[in-house]
Amino acid sequence: MQLTNLSEAELIASAGGDPWAINQSLQAGSPFQISQLAQAFHTAGRCTAEADHAFEDARKRFDAAWNHQNGDHPINDSDEVQRVTKSLGAQSLQLPKIGADLEGIAASLAEAQKAGAQEIAELERELRGLDNITGAINHDLTLDLSASERSELESLKKAVHADAVDDVRDALKQMNSIRNGYSETLRKSMDSLHTEGYDPPTTVDTWMESPLKPGEVRDLGPVAGTGGVPGIPGIGAADLGEVVEIPGQPGKYLAIFGDSFSGNKMGEGEHYRSVAVPVTFDAEGHPHFGAPLTGPEGSGHELFPIPSDAKGVTDTLPSGTITLGDKTYMMVTGTKDDLKPVASWLVEVNGDPGKGWTMVPGSFRGAGDAPTQVSGYKGSDGKVYIAADSFDRSRGITMYRADPANVFERDKWQPWTGKDWGNPRDQAVQVTNDRYGELSFREIGGRPVLSGFNVDAHKGSVEVRVGTSPTDMFGADVPTTLVVQNGDPGAPKFMPQPYGGYILPGSTLDDLKLLGSQWNTAKDGNGVPIGTPYNTREFQLNPFH
Repeated sequence: MQLTNLSEAELIASAGGDPWAINQSLQAGSPFQISQLAQAFHTAGRCTAEADHAFEDARKRFDAAWNHQNGDHPINDSDEVQRVTKSLGAQSLQLPKIGADLEGIAASLAEAQKAGAQEIAELERELRGLDNITGAINHDLTLDLSASERSELESLKKAVHADAVDDVRDALKQMNSIRNGYSETLRKSMDSLHTEGYDPPTTVDTWMESPLKPGEVRDLGPVAGTGGVPGIPGIGAADLGEVVEIPGQPGKYLAIFGDSFSGNKMGEGEHYRSVAVPVTFDAEGHPHFGAPLTGPEGSGHELFPIPSDAKGVTDTLPSGTITLGDKTYMMVTGTKDDLKPVASWLVEVNGDPGKGWTMVPGSFRGAGDAPTQVSGYKGSDGKVYIAADSFDRSRGITMYRADPANVFERDKWQPWTGKDWGNPRDQAVQVTNDRYGELSFREIGGRPVLSGFNVDAHKGSVEVRVGTSPTDMFGADVPTTLVVQNGDPGAPKFMPQPYGGYILPGSTLDDLKLLGSQWNTAKDGNGVPIGTPYNTREFQLNPFH
């Protein structure tokens, strides 16, 4: 929408998400086409009373919600029914059931589109009013006013802006609820369609849900920490959240968060220096977190016990994982003061984090002696590839190769010299000019995928690259997919102070999900840190590849 005195991009960033983008995604669906196909299936086979009732009920819901925009119809319903009839053979009773399920999807999508359009229309009506008020205040501020009058107007302007942010935030919650309701109906209906023997072709899939275009990113909002839905029980403020599969327990996952607090902002309530929580994924691949498995600072049940070698360390934070399949190692960085690295060491991930993941013997290094932030994977060629940088974001990325059997022996990592994998004593060459922070390096679909926080691009941005080999991730022919940026409030994908970017399990090259973070480090007029938002957000993207 067009606003004169308020910024849509700034309101989106302050609210923690974009309700317009969610609505746009919903409106891209084609309920009329789905309904027409449903009718074709309904009339093609022998219909039971149950299937007929389900179809007619869904048709009434569709008729009540549909906006009567037909759109394109690039599929022949009769041909599609004949195709499925041949595949099902004599099971003609399945055809009306397929029709009923498709009509249910059409009705749910039409209802979601109608509700979404109404929500956005109401939001824009409210924002136009607040925009006009802001304009009037700006005009009055140009007049000759007393200090008290000017102060009163400035306070009113801030209050109006806060109302606008609240309106966008409320609309975001409603749009998420609308989308989630449709997604749940779609999931159940698709399960039923698969059971009935129908796998919709790509054309029909695009009617149901708009696919991500290459380079397109959706900010699905905070999932943990400030404003997080579903959030972490007992923890209101958290960041990072890298998800690791428990070795030896396929399908069992833990999410590892950094500094976390029982309050809803940084520094509020009980402090966890790092915390492990169980995580499951729903049918859409979205994470759901359980209660913490590790204790707060001083509890005796912390995730990362401080080794005796780590003199001066006051905080212990996760700084990346190396996955081997049968084992996973996590780097821990010990810090002091304002997150200044003191040392790093490796721990081995297991299913009992409440007992503490202790240091792998021999893996301790001083902060200046080795990388203090890593991410790596065992490739299809059997070798382990590691991307590394510094926890304090002071350097670019270097690459290493290792044998799976001795990944925990850091002095055996082979550095990339720019031409070849060198001797472990050789100097690693930085493959980037920009400085980097958090990293997530995985193999997906046989391709190396690197997500990370670029300190220098866009004044701080999370970006994703899909390469052809681990050493060409920053080659001229490897495009960058920008996930979120801090540099331009008026440009797409703006979010203040983003970082992180951990790839989630189940990601594909066309549908990649990752967790990014946001931390407002600003201070109020009295010099007190604001500390909110401080959260972990989910992003969905189709990276260039």
